Amino acid sequence: MLITFASSMIFMEKRSVIQVIPESVRKLWNEWELRVMVLLSVSLQIVLILFSKRRKYTTTPWIRILIWSAYLSADWVATVSLGTLSSSQGDSDGKFLDPNYTLMAFWAPFLLLHLGGPDTITAYSLEDNELWLRHLLGLVVQVGVAFYVFLRSWAGTRLTFLSIPMFVAGIIKYGERTWVLMSASSNHLRESLLPSPDPGPDYVEIMRGDTAIVFHKDKGDITSPDGKYIDDAYSLFDKAYSLFKNQFRHLYADLILSFSDRKNSEPIIRHLSPEEAFQVVEMEISFMYDVLYTKATVVYSLLGILLRTASFFSTISTLVIFCFFIDKHEFSNIDINITYLLLLGAIFLEIYAIIMLILSDWRIVWLSSKKNSLTDSICRAITPFRSVLTSDKRWPGRMAQNNLINSCLRDNTKFNQVPRFFDMNRFLERYWYMKWEKVDDMKEPIFSLVLQMTNHAKDLRSLLKHRGDYVITKWGFIETLGWSVVDVEFDHSILLWHIATDLCSYSDEDPNPKARCKISKCLSEYMLYLLVMCPFMLPKGIGEFRFRDTCAEA
Repeated sequence: MLITFASSMIFMEKRSVIQVIPESVRKLWNEWELRVMVLLSVSLQIVLILFSKRRKYTTTPWIRILIWSAYLSADWVATVSLGTLSSSQGDSDGKFLDPNYTLMAFWAPFLLLHLGGPDTITAYSLEDNELWLRHLLGLVVQVGVAFYVFLRSWAGTRLTFLSIPMFVAGIIKYGERTWVLMSASSNHLRESLLPSPDPGPDYVEIMRGDTAIVFHKDKGDITSPDGKYIDDAYSLFDKAYSLFKNQFRHLYADLILSFSDRKNSEPIIRHLSPEEAFQVVEMEISFMYDVLYTKATVVYSLLGILLRTASFFSTISTLVIFCFFIDKHEFSNIDINITYLLLLGAIFLEIYAIIMLILSDWRIVWLSSKKNSLTDSICRAITPFRSVLTSDKRWPGRMAQNNLINSCLRDNTKFNQVPRFFDMNRFLERYWYMKWEKVDDMKEPIFSLVLQMTNHAKDLRSLLKHRGDYVITKWGFIETLGWSVVDVEFDHSILLWHIATDLCSYSDEDPNPKARCKISKCLSEYMLYLLVMCPFMLPKGIGEFRFRDTCAEA
C-alpha cells in the first residue's frame, strides 16, 4: 500500500511539472533555443570587441561590469550552444536529414570562432592565464563536439564542404587563445625570459656582462652595438619598447637585471621631460598589459600574421560561396538570416583585428625599426587615422583615493538591504565611496624628487629601500620622525603618515602652496587605497587588519 501511495505521489508530481509549462511554450522554446543562444553568442562577441580595449583607460564602473559579464558569459553561451547543437535531432524520419539541421550544423565552427574570442581580450585577470590547461582541455573537447556535429550532418552537399574553411578559422582562433594564455602564465613567462643553461658561470655572473643594447649617456638615444642611430619621431616608442623588452618583463617575472641594464636605463629617463618620462612608463605598462591580457604575443609575429591571413581568407571565401553557390530555398529564412549574421560578424571581427594591428603601438615600433622612406611614409599616412579610429589613451590618468576618516564617517547602513551573500554589500560599499583624482599636476614634482633621490643613492638597491626617510633626513627631522618610517612595518607607516597628512591638510597655518598639499594628500590616499584594496601590490603584512582596527578606534 505504501508503494502504491508513493507511486501515485510521483505520478502526480510529474503531472504537476508538466502542467506548469504549457505545451505551446515548450514547443516554442525547443524551436528557438539554439537560435537564441547563437544570437546571444554573437552579441557577446560584439560587446567584447567594442568595449574590451577600453578597460585599459577607463574608470567607469558600468563598462568594467559589462566587460566582466560578457567575458564570463561568452564561453558559457558558446559551449551550451555547441551542446544543444550536438543533442539536436538531425534525422527527420530516420533516413533523410532535415535541411534546417544541416544549416544549423554549419553554425558549429562559428561557435569555435567565438570560443577563441577577439584579439583585444583573452584573459580578464591574471588567474585566467594560470588556467590555460583548462582551456586546452576545452579546446580538445569543443573541437571534438563540433566535429561530431559535422559528421552527423554530413550530406555530401556544398554546404557540408563549406564548413571546412570555417573549421580552419575556428580552430586557429581557439588555438591562438589557448597558446596566449599559456605564454602569459607566470611559469611560462618566467621560463621564456631565462637565458640558456650554461655549465660555466652562474646566472649572476652572466647578468654582469654586456647587453645587446647600449644607450648614449649624452642624449639618451638608443643605438645598436654597431653604432647605428635609432632615434626619430617615434623615439619614445623605441625607448619604451627597449626598456620593456630588456628590463620591464624581467622585473615583472622577478628576475635579476644585469648591472649594465640598470646602468644604461638611467640616462634614458634623465634626459626626458616629466611628461615624456611618464609617457615611456605608460607605454611599457601598455605593452605588458597586451602581453598578459590580449593576443599580442601571437598577432604581432610572423606566425600570427600568417594565421590571421589564413583565417581571414577562409571567412571571406565562405561568405562568397554561401552567397552565390548555395541554394537557399530549402532552408528557413530565419536560419538563413542568422547564418548571414554569423558570417558578417566573423568578418567584422577579422577586419577590426586588422585595423587594431595596423594602428597599434606594436606597429609603430616595428615600422620605426625599419628606417626607410617607405615606412616613414606609411607612418605619416596612418598617424592621422590613429587618433580618430582608436584611442591613444593607455591608462585612465587618475589615481584611486581612499580616506580613513571618511571611511569612519560614512553611512555604513547604506547597503544594508543588499544581499550579503559573497559579501556583495561590502564590495559595493568599498567602491561606492572610492574617488579618483587626476595626476597631471603631480608628474613634475614626482619626477623631480625621483631624480634627486637617484643622485644621492649609491645603487638601485639603496634607492628602493627608501620609505620616506630621504625627505625626513633632507629636512632635518630624522631624529624626531624617523621612527615612523624606520622602526615600524611598512603598512603601519602608511597608516601613520596618512592620518598625519590628512589632518595637516586642513591647517590654515600651513605655509606650503596649496598645490603641494593637494599632491601630498592625493598620494597619501592612493597609498591607503593600495593598502586596503590592493594589498598584494605591497610587501606582505597585516595592513588590512590594521586599517580595520584603526577605523574601529577612530
